[in-house]
Amino acid sequence: MKEKNAAPQRARPRRVWRVLSAALALLLLAAAFAAGWLVCGYRIDPRLKRLGWMIDTLEENYYHAVDTDALYDELYDAVVPDAFSHLYSEEEYDALVAEGEGNNAGVGISLVSDADGARFFRVTENSPACLAGIRAGMYLLGWGTEDGSPVTGSATELIGFVKTQTQPFYIYAAWDAGAALSEENAYRVQARAYKAAYCVYRDGTGTFAFRGEEKAVLQDVTQTAGALTSLADDTAYIRLDAFDGNCAAEFKECLSLMKSRGKTHLILDLRGNGGGYMDDLRAIAAHLLRDASEKRPVVARAVFRSGDAVEYRASGNDFAAYFGKNGKVTVLADENSASASECLIGALVDYGTIAFSDIYLRRAEDGVCRTYGKGVMQSTFPAPDGGAFRLTVAEIVWPQGKSIHGVGVTPADGAVPVDAPALAGEEDVFLEQVIAALGA
Repeated sequence: MKEKNAAPQRARPRRVWRVLSAALALLLLAAAFAAGWLVCGYRIDPRLKRLGWMIDTLEENYYHAVDTDALYDELYDAVVPDAFSHLYSEEEYDALVAEGEGNNAGVGISLVSDADGARFFRVTENSPACLAGIRAGMYLLGWGTEDGSPVTGSATELIGFVKTQTQPFYIYAAWDAGAALSEENAYRVQARAYKAAYCVYRDGTGTFAFRGEEKAVLQDVTQTAGALTSLADDTAYIRLDAFDGNCAAEFKECLSLMKSRGKTHLILDLRGNGGGYMDDLRAIAAHLLRDASEKRPVVARAVFRSGDAVEYRASGNDFAAYFGKNGKVTVLADENSASASECLIGALVDYGTIAFSDIYLRRAEDGVCRTYGKGVMQSTFPAPDGGAFRLTVAEIVWPQGKSIHGVGVTPADGAVPVDAPALAGEEDVFLEQVIAALGA
């Protein structure tokens, strides 16, 4: 870069200047090469030099051919220090960035297995599978092309099949694991790019979800999803699936809809929400902090190895605009509510929006009852040759200093346990029990 006010240089004959410039460039290049070699030779960790020598010796002299790519993959895995850190290839990192903006591709499903078979654990809102009518909790019955007979298999086999399809195909799903592979249970889907959505609004007379190709907008989907008729007239329900994509704007639209429909109480469903981005947490928390007095209250603190701490503040503070003086918030959570979800719960507790007794937790079949317990933060470091290294860099604590890492929120804190299946069926037993307990 040139400085704006640099002093002018004396003119030289053009040919002489070119010769001198070329000579100077060669000298600089040679000096840079020598300096780089010296730095590499003297600053590199001796253990890395030894490791490099071992790999070279192995590759050149071992009596069988060596798969060095597999070897390096194992070495990379060994450097990843915990379950929350990850090394991404260039392709994986590009997909991660796109998904962080809500730009997904595929059909929008994830599956788990239980004693009766494979079930849809997550069906992303506004994805091809969602628009086709497949719902989380349904059983996978089979799949097939439009001109072929349906086949059955595992969740892994279905995912492999989906990746190979360029034309529409059928997924067979039902609430009953033993249902037939019939036309009634056939859902026509096609893998494609789509705009993921993360919030769903429901009350006693309607259900609204975000739909659309270029920009997902809030639409009435009551005819396909059904109203939550057991809710009281003054209560709304919002499900927040992740702190990702356009979730903060979606959440604010849901709150605005809640207000316009005369609702003053909220059931906030964070079940299965594994977290996401701090910026989305800050934006969503801005609407939910009852007793916060600052314009931008602290919602979390990151504590680094050095002992230094960084405060993360809400992007605003407008609780009263949506809830008024007597508005009540209730939170639903389970063992898959993690990270930013637990941070949000902490902010709601510390600013008096909820008490622990306003948190309802699923009690698993083995008796365990807690949120996930992820109280650490990752930063992403782009690799010089493409890809990235996502690394745990700090512990996250609630505004008043509580850490839930490795513990989660539990009934010992005062949260209320609820006995319910891990996945909702055609009826959401967990939700209906909470509504009954609230008298809502």
